[in-house]
Amino acid sequence: MKEFIPEEIALEICELIRERNRKKKFSLAKGQCWGCMKFSNKKGDIRTRCLFSSENNDNRGCQLVSKVFDNEFQMMK
Repeated sequence: MKEFIPEEIALEICELIRERNRKKKFSLAKGQCWGCMKFSNKKGDIRTRCLFSSENNDNRGCQLVSKVFDNEFQMMK
C-alpha cells in the first residue's frame, strides 16, 4: 500500500500541477485538472476535488498528485 499524503502537501502538489499545466497549450492532464476544478468550484467545497476521492482516505484520488508525490516529494526525504 502506498504512503498517505498529508492534506497540505496534496493541495500544494495540486497547485503545482495546475501551474505546470497552465503553460501547456493542450494535454490530457490539463483537461483533467480543468474538470476537477470546474466541478469542485461549482459545488463550493474543496473536498470534492479528485485528490480527496480515494477509498482509503489517503489523499491519493488524483493520479497526477500521487505521481508527483511518489517521484518528487519522496526523493526529498
